[in-house]
Amino acid sequence: MGTFIGHISPGLAFLSFALLYTVRYSWMVLNGCRDQYPPKNRSTRGFLKSLPVEGVMKLIYGFLALMAEFFFPPGVQKLRFFSLSDPNFNFQNPNEWQHATMYGYFCMSGALDIVSQACLPTRCPLLEHAGTTAAFFVTTLLLKFHAHGKEAVEVQVHFLLLLTCAITCAIFIIEFWWPNQPKLWFTKAWLVLVQGTWLLHVAFILYKPPTGHFWSGQQPADLMFLTTFYCWHLAFNAGLMGILFWATYLVHRRFGGKFINAGYQLAETGELEKLTADNGDELL
Repeated sequence: MGTFIGHISPGLAFLSFALLYTVRYSWMVLNGCRDQYPPKNRSTRGFLKSLPVEGVMKLIYGFLALMAEFFFPPGVQKLRFFSLSDPNFNFQNPNEWQHATMYGYFCMSGALDIVSQACLPTRCPLLEHAGTTAAFFVTTLLLKFHAHGKEAVEVQVHFLLLLTCAITCAIFIIEFWWPNQPKLWFTKAWLVLVQGTWLLHVAFILYKPPTGHFWSGQQPADLMFLTTFYCWHLAFNAGLMGILFWATYLVHRRFGGKFINAGYQLAETGELEKLTADNGDELL
């Protein structure tokens, strides 16, 4: 949706995923876990207990966002590609269909996560990683062709989002060969965090500027400050990740022994330094 809520909702979704990634990867590194996709915990029995949080989040967020594209506000229906009454059969609702395609891929990724972790006898990392990579690749591709007919400010904010998403996608692709590199884990989490906070900021830039005056593509200063603010998001989110890692470290030091996953092992002296130096193994 090209509306205020249409940017707030995906921003909150990306933000929640990034926070989950940051805390999860911090906990894994502190536990000395070398595997981004650890084996299933055999002590966990039952379908519901095996459901992955990330997969359920993708499925719910994606489905609700997809439905909102076509049926929000209530009473609206935008499922038609074109109107039968139009003799030229011109396409309708291109933005909604692009957004729905993006959300649909994240739904698919969530479903693959659930199949891998809750349905198959052994976890299939390749299946999960391929689904997430496809979702970010499609998002990048759609963003590249999402600015047709839009004003300069909207074009630039989406270009910065495209840049972030493209680098995220590149990292996911690299992880097919080197999945167990903590540096890539945290870089990926940082970029998803930037996507979340930037979308939240963009909603106010485009639809509800605090000053009451809308940004103008005819003002060079406005376009320059867009990039400036984006750079601030990069620094802010790097700092936020540092705070989250520190908070996770404090919790781990206090309660770590009570919450260790069966697939993890505690880090020994010097283990954390070794994690960043070891080469990752390919996804199997």
